[in-house]
This record gives sequence, structure tokens and C-alpha cells, in this order.
Amino acid sequence: MNWLLAMLRIGLLFFLFNFGVKAAVLPPLKMKVRGVPGISDDLAAKVKPYLDIRPVQFQDWHVSGSNITVLVSQRPEKGQVSQLHVLNKPREKPRQITFGKEPVRSAEFNPANDRSIIFLRDEGGSERYQVFHYDLGTGKTLCITDGKNRHTDARWSPAGERVAYFSPKRNGRDNDLYIANPLRADSENLLLKLKGGGWRIEDWSQDGGLLLLLEYISINESRLYIVDVNSGELSPLTPKLKVPVSYQNARFDPRLRAVFFTSDDGFDFQRLTRLDLGTGQYRYYLPQVRWDVESLEVSPDGRTLAVVTNEGGASRLRFLNTESGEEQWQPKLPVGVIDRLRWGSKTELMYSFSWALSPRQVVYLDVPSQEKLKWLEPDLSKLNAERISNPRRIEWRSADGSKFDAWVYLPGRWISGRFAPTKPTRPLPVVILFHGGPESQFRPRFIGNYNYLTADEQVVLICPNVRGSRGYGKRFLKADNGRERKKVLLDIERIYNVIAADSSLDQDRIAVIGGSYGGFMSLHSMVKMNNFLKCGVDVVGISNFVTFLENTSEYRRDLRRAEYGDERVPEMRKFLQELSPLSQVDKITRPLLIVQGANDPRVPASESEQIEKALRKKKIETWYLLAKDEGHGFRKQVNREFQFLTTVQFLRKHLLEKE
Repeated sequence: MNWLLAMLRIGLLFFLFNFGVKAAVLPPLKMKVRGVPGISDDLAAKVKPYLDIRPVQFQDWHVSGSNITVLVSQRPEKGQVSQLHVLNKPREKPRQITFGKEPVRSAEFNPANDRSIIFLRDEGGSERYQVFHYDLGTGKTLCITDGKNRHTDARWSPAGERVAYFSPKRNGRDNDLYIANPLRADSENLLLKLKGGGWRIEDWSQDGGLLLLLEYISINESRLYIVDVNSGELSPLTPKLKVPVSYQNARFDPRLRAVFFTSDDGFDFQRLTRLDLGTGQYRYYLPQVRWDVESLEVSPDGRTLAVVTNEGGASRLRFLNTESGEEQWQPKLPVGVIDRLRWGSKTELMYSFSWALSPRQVVYLDVPSQEKLKWLEPDLSKLNAERISNPRRIEWRSADGSKFDAWVYLPGRWISGRFAPTKPTRPLPVVILFHGGPESQFRPRFIGNYNYLTADEQVVLICPNVRGSRGYGKRFLKADNGRERKKVLLDIERIYNVIAADSSLDQDRIAVIGGSYGGFMSLHSMVKMNNFLKCGVDVVGISNFVTFLENTSEYRRDLRRAEYGDERVPEMRKFLQELSPLSQVDKITRPLLIVQGANDPRVPASESEQIEKALRKKKIETWYLLAKDEGHGFRKQVNREFQFLTTVQFLRKHLLEKE
């Protein structure tokens, strides 16, 4: 069948050439397209430098004396998906070690050696992840799970002889805990039957006897447990309280004297807590910080805490004494975001760092000397770095007085180390980008492909963190739960009011783009703010909360009900139906681009299909992309490129009026 499709594509190109039509970029073989006009090669060439970006994701590292092996994931130069690579020296070219048609999700070294690696991989975006073992010495890969069901959170034991992970294979709903020998495909053992789909492994004790588990119930409620690996006995570490508490980022003290974690118990933000396992006493560190502690790692000798705080979206790294909580040092960092923090020895650590001018890069830090070294940077040589936008944070107040912020990316250029926004000769068009979750957060990161819009199309990007976003305390996080979701409209309205009041922005040229829950926000905006918009883009978005909850994967259904409401309750079902864009589709009159993965386990493809059908029935211009080999967002380069080119073409026609 593939050869037939290829011949048809060649025939189409021959037709276009002979009839004087500019060569067009054809859809990928596994992309179903409706309503999308041809994309010219000229536009593709113009956008190409922004499509060739290959970010680096730090996964893990192993230190043995003076020998260092770093594990990263990156899309190969001519590859389609992210694969694992290793390197042993700063800035050397990474060596690719995994191959295949599907991307690697996460990976870590065996703590006992730098030869064994475990990683996760799914097929076609289905999120039915399998656990694989890779031997660096032989180059052999072994799948240690069943090849069918979903497996998550794979973690090595400290001695490196076992791997723990979760799977809902027993009933499709509950994430049970399994232990396996990674060198034997038939060694899997069910250690613990659990209830619920939100279980995570937080840590494994240094002696290998205990696991620290988190039961995620919702973004606002979770609990911590300790599991005896030998007996399978499950013991609660934190109490079940009348008022829901969120626990996160739990780590054992290597000497098993304490557990460190963050919690919002009696506090609006996630604060750093030390629980003494002998006395049961709690101690709170960094009391002066009125922001979330978003990650922490304990040094191998148990003496130092590396702590990352999220301060208005920007990451701050701090080092604390584990016993006293006294802060020892803060490295100076650009305004950006840290993730994937890992100690390699008692004094050395690595992390990923992203900021406006760069996607994730791998940074090495020696704590005693305070030496910092960029171990690996992404290749951005094809981009004009002078024209990459630097965001500024803006605070607004909603109609009810609630405060929220946004990161704004303006056209401009860097001059003598400073970003100078363009002084427009006419008001600039605006794209509002909505994040997913809803409990996600826009932060001052490199915006990848979207730099094309600011640099070449002179578009202003506004990335708001409306109520329900993380990073601003639990009251703000819960402010959109259930029936409160209607209040988000107040935040959206405020954005349009601000745009209308700013003479540098064109209030007649505004578009919305959003993915997942952000896709719902785009659709919601097109319903409620239709007259203010020129067009919208919905990527894997929710069009009907009732059908979404009924059709999302079983293991995550209750997790989403805690956020949106229970569609099985008649009163809530009625509310969710009324809130859904599909129920108000008659109010949408502007063009819409819809993007969907056929294998999406989170927001099923039916959500996109039904809104597309309704709009076409109304004869509203609708462009539709359905990738048969993708899930919740596109991960294969050929699909990502075509999606972005289509988005640019769509905005050029309907927002910028250039086609």
C-alpha cells in the first residue's frame, strides 16, 4: 500500500509541475488531511531553520572516579524521533545507542555500573509504554515487559539487580506495583495490588529494602507511603486529613533517618519539609520563600539538599544543609527553567536548563568550587540568534480582582546583550497561546518553532497563566475546579481588554492556539469571544467534557473527574454539557484548524472529529490534520513539521491576510 501512495504522490507533483503550480509540500503518508490547501516549497524553505532545532534532554549520568558517562535523548540529525545518546566529555558529539521508529521517553543508568540502562518506549503515541533494558557493552536491547499493556515509572534498585514499575494490566484501571529482573524477560513479579491510576515511585532506599510511593488523587490531593520490598507491606507515611493536602518530591535520607518532601499542608505553596522517621517530628525549611519548591535531590552522602524553587515561573537553584536547613549557596542563573536534576557524586550534579535563547542544555556543577560548565548544548547554528524573542512577565487583574500573569514574546532583536523590541509602524497581530493541564504553567523558556512567528511574521505571542495554573499557590490552582471553571472566562476577557487598550497591538487581528486543555480554551474563546478573533487552532482539545470523561483511558478517568467534575452526577453532567464548546458550536463563525493524533489515550480523537463535523455542517472553514501514528501531540519530526507549516499557512491566510 505504501508504494501505491508514493506513486500517487509522484503523480501529483508531476501534475503540479506541468500545470505551472508551485511545488507543494505534501502531507506525510500517515497524515489524514481535510480542508488544507497546498503548502508551497517557498514557505517551507522560509520556515525550515525553525524546524531543524534538535533540543537535548538530559536523562542521567554515571560517575566512577574520574570517568563520567552522560545519558541524553535527542533527535538524530537525519532522524524522526528522539533517541538515546551517550557522551564522556564536555561538548563532544554524542554517540547514538538506540534506534527505531518510536521515541524514547525516559531512561536511567544502573546505579551499580555505566553499562546497563533501562528506558521506556511506546508505539504510535499510544502511551502503552514498555520497559526496555539496553546493554552498552553488547548493544543488545531486551523488552522486559509484556509488549501490550501500559508500564510507567521504571526505577532501578540501588544495587542494580531489580527494576520496579507500575502497570494497570490487572484490570485496566488500577496501577499495580511490579518488580522484575531486567536481564530476564520472564521475571516479573506482582509485588502490590493498588487502587487508582495515579501511583508514582518517588524513591528507593539506599539499602534496597524500601520504596517511597506517592498516590496522586488530584493536583490538590496526594499521599505518601512506604513499601517493604520483601514483604509487600504498604504503610502510610502521611496522614489522611479532612482538608486535602498535596505531597510532592519525596526523597529518602540515604541514612534512613528522615524523608524530605514538599507539601501545602497549612500553606498556600509547596514548602520543603523534613520528617524525622524516628520521632515523627516535622521541620520546615526555606520559610522565607513564598513560592513553590518544585524539585529536590539529596546528595549521596546525605549532607546536602539541591532545591529548585519556582519563582514567578523562573527557576532558582539553592543548596541547603540537610540537618539544619541552612542555605549554603545560590548559583546565579539567567531567567529560565531547570529540570531533571541529578547528583553524580556527593559534590557534583547535572541538570537541564532552558531559557529564552536556548532549548534544554545539559549543565554540570561542582558545588565546592562553584564551577559551572555547559556539558552539552543544542545546535542552533541555523537560527539567527539576534532575532530570538526574550519574554517579559506581565501581571494583570481579572474582572473579579484575581491576579494572574502572562509571558509576552515580542518581535525584536538582541543589541549588545539586550533585547530591543521592534518599534512597529502599525499595530502588531497577536496570537494567544493557552497551555494544557489545566494545571500546567507557561514559563520563560525557548519557544522553538514559534520564534518564526515573532521574528519573520512580526506576531506578538501572549502566553497567559489563567486561574487553575500551577506555580501560584493552591488557592489559585483550585480556582477553576468543578463549577468554578466558568470564572476562567473572566481571565480570558481581561486579555482581550488589555489588547484593545494597547495601541501597539492590533485588536482586529487576534488568534488563539491551545493544546489539550488549552485546546478547550481555544474553542471556549471562539465561543465566548468569537467577535474579537480572526481564527483559532485547536490541538488535541476537549470539545465536550462529558464525552471526554466517558472515553478517556480508564486508568486516568477518576483523576480527571477530580478536576473537571463527575459526569455521572446529573447536575454536574448538565453543567459540563453547557460548558462544552460543542454545545455552543453555533456561536463559532471564525475559521478553525484542528490537530489530532489517532492513538491519543488522553483526549480521544472523537473529541476533534465531533467538533469538526459540527463546524463543517455549519459551513465554517475548517482545516483538519489527523496523524494515524501519533497520540497526545505529535512527536515524529515529519508530522511536527507539517503541523507547524500548516499552522503558519493558516495564520498567514486568516490572521495576517497574506494568502
